[in-house]
Amino acid sequence: MRAHWPRSLLSVASLVCLVAAAPFENTAIVRTVELGGSLVHVTTTYAVKALENDVRTYSLALTTDEMEKTSWLEVKLKGQSEVLGVSDGGAADDE
Repeated sequence: MRAHWPRSLLSVASLVCLVAAAPFENTAIVRTVELGGSLVHVTTTYAVKALENDVRTYSLALTTDEMEKTSWLEVKLKGQSEVLGVSDGGAADDE
């Protein structure tokens, strides 16, 4: 007899494996919403800590909708003014 696992349980198990392998920890995520007349500016700041030495790439996944609404993205190391490079790792179609 074959065991049937609920899909939600498999999804959670997959997510736990993915999170456990991540070499970064989000130490703070701050979202600021500024309302000004007909314009709304939303700023999200991520504070990220590397959990391993010499890790060079941090991935941030955005939905297609979020990508369309994002007009500006800047990445810096804390305490430094130099802006780091950002690349699009490829977009997957939303289903």
